[in-house]
Amino acid sequence: MKLAAAAKRAYLTESDGEKLRRLIEGTVASMTADKLSTRYDRGLEHDRLYQKALDEFRFLILNPRTRLASLRAFLDHELPQGRPYYVKVLFLETIARQLGQQWVSDDCDFVDVTIGSARLQELATSMSFDLRNNAPDRDAPTALILTPPGEQHTLMPHLIGLLFESLGWSSRVVEPATIKTPVFVQAVESADIACIGWSNIRLAAEFKSLVQELRRLRGEARLPLLVGGVAALDSVDFLVGLGIDCICDSVYSAVRICESYYELERISRQARAAGRTAVVTPSGIDWLTP
Repeated sequence: MKLAAAAKRAYLTESDGEKLRRLIEGTVASMTADKLSTRYDRGLEHDRLYQKALDEFRFLILNPRTRLASLRAFLDHELPQGRPYYVKVLFLETIARQLGQQWVSDDCDFVDVTIGSARLQELATSMSFDLRNNAPDRDAPTALILTPPGEQHTLMPHLIGLLFESLGWSSRVVEPATIKTPVFVQAVESADIACIGWSNIRLAAEFKSLVQELRRLRGEARLPLLVGGVAALDSVDFLVGLGIDCICDSVYSAVRICESYYELERISRQARAAGRTAVVTPSGIDWLTP
């Protein structure tokens, strides 16, 4: 993750950006430790307990005859037990990245990638449906997830949406075709944070237009913008110039940063309501009364 603080039109000033960095690495990270363990930063492929499951599931996902119910059953019974639900989502994200790596190294063909991506997205949709219908929290924060028009890599937005939901958020994956429609306007107005996936470097103009539209719709009520994807990681200077708040290199880091943003906003609202000021210190957050 890189904090992108632009001198002009940035969501965070340079001093605020440094404050946020300290909070994310210190106080807020400890607040959310029960949800997001730092051992997942590197990816499940580096955890030996998941190696056998990853190999077996990758074989199943590439077989067009494998039923969705069988894939769901594998996630329920063949992964290490006693882990939180969101680890299942990180498992799917790892499978998706491994498929991408095999494609780049010519270890699998286009048909394999197409079948695997379609099955993973089908799984994500099915799991998301279950989570949304299992005692939904109407007061949960909302993450808006979208891609610039023309972007064809749609799997990761669905996986990041599922990861948000597994952590108690509400998520909304918005298709590029809905931009300029009332559906898009309503989604932007109700969002607490926005995550944009950008993989195709040729879509820089479309990406910039999307950011401008998000800001136009929100006006003074600025919406924190996080960006991830291959093109994003190769375009840091461009994103800094646009005043993007954070650049993330995985769905895990994106959600972790969003958790931190929302926790900061919650603390700030509590302080204002009590007529106090929250101050970041090396030991945590101190509450000061004027």
